[in-house]
Amino acid sequence: MNFRLTALTSACALALAACGAPSPEASPAPAEPAAAPEVTVDADAEWHLVDEESRLTFVSTKADEIAEVQTFDNIMGNVSPLGLATVDITLNSVDTNIEQRDERMRTMLFDTETYPTMTVTAETPLDGFSDLEIGDRERINTPVTVSLHGQDRVYDADLYVTRIGPKKVLVETASPVLVHADDFGLEAGVEALREVANLPSISPAVPVSVSFVFEQ
Repeated sequence: MNFRLTALTSACALALAACGAPSPEASPAPAEPAAAPEVTVDADAEWHLVDEESRLTFVSTKADEIAEVQTFDNIMGNVSPLGLATVDITLNSVDTNIEQRDERMRTMLFDTETYPTMTVTAETPLDGFSDLEIGDRERINTPVTVSLHGQDRVYDADLYVTRIGPKKVLVETASPVLVHADDFGLEAGVEALREVANLPSISPAVPVSVSFVFEQ
């Protein structure tokens, strides 16, 4: 029984007794509230990424010490009933808070006319976390494949999976994944950005973090 409801009922009874209120018959004990029906995940249903609640960010470092957080505004994804997670990031949606720099990254770095999308895939059977209570989380390590600029690379991802609703989970990085421009043949694009911005350096190593919400 709810502790506050019990305390309130007891307080009312004591108040009536103190005022000499008659009690010809004992009142029946209040009924226990009906338990909420348990909601379980459907092992045969897909999980869909909730775009407005999901985020992928990366940190670029220029001139050796100036770090800036950047992101993408358009992310789509799902997890199949077999546990294959696929997330597609529209590279034209890159958001650095500077429109001119966004355009330079589209054309000089990502070449979005030829390679419009970055895709991340991993084995993440989300129904396996259905035993978690809402608010509980589990830490996992899993390989993820990043497909970018015509190249595929596999990284070990350190992730938290948190159950945030009856049919809703949050998958987020416990620590960033370090991606290098050379992994995808982007070093020439990084150098072109450095030259056009007249910078002494742009780091080719980029920490990437994700916060993906999936709902069934």
